[in-house]
Amino acid sequence: MKKTITVFVIVAVTCLLTWRFVQSDAHEQPTSAMDEGQAVLAEYKWNGELHQISLADLDAAIAELPVYRQQNYKNRADKAEYLAELIEERLKIHRATDDGFDTLPEHLKKLEDYTHQLMVEKLTEAEVDAKIAYTDEELMAYYQENLSEYVEEAKVRATCITLDDEDLAYETLDTITAGKDILEMAKELSEAGKLASGPGTNQDDPGNTYFFTKASSARWEDFINTVFAQEVGEITDAVFETEVNDAVFYLIFRKEEHQPERQQEFEEVRDDVVRTVEREKKRTRINDWVAEISEKGKLTTYPDNIPEPPQPEEAESEESDQ
Repeated sequence: MKKTITVFVIVAVTCLLTWRFVQSDAHEQPTSAMDEGQAVLAEYKWNGELHQISLADLDAAIAELPVYRQQNYKNRADKAEYLAELIEERLKIHRATDDGFDTLPEHLKKLEDYTHQLMVEKLTEAEVDAKIAYTDEELMAYYQENLSEYVEEAKVRATCITLDDEDLAYETLDTITAGKDILEMAKELSEAGKLASGPGTNQDDPGNTYFFTKASSARWEDFINTVFAQEVGEITDAVFETEVNDAVFYLIFRKEEHQPERQQEFEEVRDDVVRTVEREKKRTRINDWVAEISEKGKLTTYPDNIPEPPQPEEAESEESDQ
């Protein structure tokens, strides 16, 4: 408990002194006399050894943070705040080292595992990533051989009014039949809060279903198939009733646009082709590379030495014997 109190007292005092140090005119170092990055922001002694934190150290520590956090330390006050955190972290590390936590076996094992992971990542970059190459001709060849993967499905868009009140649905249809535009009707019902949750109920653009494909929603399959079968400009001449998740909805809709299925051009899907070709080349290179190092290591495996797991009856028998 005393050790913990001591650590936090040291941290608090050091942070306070550091803040005063940064703010004090007596410690300001003119940039004309030295490189700005070498300006000392804090110093302290631990076990008789002098330690300093320069502006370059602080900037380097901030640069190691995730990008979204780096944005928080742009001005002087914010950097001074992070300086306090950096000092606290370094003091804690010194104290942990004094207590021998840097030599704990479990810590050393994790350090070794992480080191191995980084080594393999760097080796993979050198032996796989750096050795992957492809030409525009290869990309085009892959695209031509896999045209079916780059077909854009047919899409339609409609103006739709979705209601859960049958009487209101028939009243709405009568109003539209009498000459009211379906889009204006959708806006009025939306403002009145009478649209149900379903196609066309976006509050920012009432009635607009936006483009959708036949596979867009299994729940609204009947509605989707009906819209696809309509002609552009055609409106339902009767209330369309459908059941979704045990709830009944009443729809009135007009088909606005129909975009037929089309083959996407190479330039539209180039990025997807590149990713796929790179992935396949990496997979091939990894297999070849593993074969190379396995041969170099004279690898021999003995899978038959892996014992079969005990069968359930055998396990029960062993438990009963005990």
